[in-house]
Amino acid sequence: MVPDESMAYAIATWARFSSGVSDELLRALSAAFALVAASDGELAESEVDEFVGVLRGKADVFVNLDFDAVESSFRDLAESLIADPVQGRVQACEHIARLKGDADRCELVRSAAAIAIGADGRVRASEETAMQHICGALGIEASI
Repeated sequence: MVPDESMAYAIATWARFSSGVSDELLRALSAAFALVAASDGELAESEVDEFVGVLRGKADVFVNLDFDAVESSFRDLAESLIADPVQGRVQACEHIARLKGDADRCELVRSAAAIAIGADGRVRASEETAMQHICGALGIEASI
């Protein structure tokens, strides 16, 4: 799937979940974004802003999403990944794995990662690896 198709699919998936984002789900979504954003070993402030901006730009789709909570959670996890990549990855995957077995929420997290990967129009090998970690934690097959 090309990045534009991935993003369109991801946005459509998110639209199905327009009500009631739980704290557990919020943490898993933020972890997925953070894994992708930090996958190259660096995280610029602009990357954080870019990913949050993608969500804010689709506010009509994500009507019940607390953007401030997502941004705060995302920044915390991303900083953790940069400060200690190994432990940060473990922590992020633990948050994501709490949704294992819930097919709808797993697909939502996978879609969130696809949005993050497609945000700049390029798919890097490190982002594909991040997607494999995310899908592995969810117990689903990796796909972008």
